[in-house]
Amino acid sequence: MKRGQFNFVWIFAILAGGAILALAIFGAVRTGDTMRFASDTEIGKSISIITDPLQAGFAEGSVGKISFQSETRINNICFSGGFGKNDISVATRSNVGEDWNLAGGATSIHNKYIFSGEKIEGLDYYVFSKPFDFPYKVSDLIFLLSEDYCFLDAPDEIKNEILGLGIKNIEIDNCSGVGEKVCFGGGLDCDIFVYGLCESGCDSIYDYGKVVTNSGEMMYVGSLLYGAIFSDMGIYECNVERLMFRASKIARIFSEKANLMGARGCDSNLRGDLIAWSALLENASAEDLVSLESMARDLERMNDGEVCGVW
Repeated sequence: MKRGQFNFVWIFAILAGGAILALAIFGAVRTGDTMRFASDTEIGKSISIITDPLQAGFAEGSVGKISFQSETRINNICFSGGFGKNDISVATRSNVGEDWNLAGGATSIHNKYIFSGEKIEGLDYYVFSKPFDFPYKVSDLIFLLSEDYCFLDAPDEIKNEILGLGIKNIEIDNCSGVGEKVCFGGGLDCDIFVYGLCESGCDSIYDYGKVVTNSGEMMYVGSLLYGAIFSDMGIYECNVERLMFRASKIARIFSEKANLMGARGCDSNLRGDLIAWSALLENASAEDLVSLESMARDLERMNDGEVCGVW
């Protein structure tokens, strides 16, 4: 009897102690997960704030660096439809269980166009921006990247631009051992190909063209070249649709401005063209960029020839 009672007491104590310990560990893990979720949510919000000074404004470009204490994954989900948005969320690498913690709450960014992969990982992220004109200023584009790239046989204007901005994880021509190899005009053992398609009336053959990656083929104009290189196809096409919608609304505002200028004695012949341009842009996609580019150049020439330019 006593031996049986003794064994039962010990068995009960062991089981009860194990259950209490399991609950304590579960509670600690849940508390830790909650704290990490809150922390990762705050980091996601801070990315939107950090990128504010990086918008190019009146400059030709701007660059910065974001560093984390532990390996961090940034998720970028793009939503088109009207002005659309980028939803940015952050997850940190876990030392327990799954490799990555669940991402924190997403921060919706409506007034920026962030080009990146859907999921990018690293300790250090380089961020740079370039203005996008079509033909007037539409917005600043923000490019977020953590991998190393090398540009091979890039034209001088792009080489000078990269060197001038001082983007540390983009090499020029010295591609030995560097991560993603970007070849201009074709090449061997390339991860990304850039083909310029402009044949006349351009400063460079690469003023517009197409970028071919594992994601697919993406048409670009102007500074969207970098968006096509550094983005997944879905992110790129979504942001282009958002930009075209914004450009459409700006054209409509400019058409009203042209009307107002006429009422004040400075007539402009651009109002009808801007209304037509706005209609073309409203539902345009990346596939339409090259066909729209020639009309954008025509509008630019017309505006430059006006006594009172609209922009």
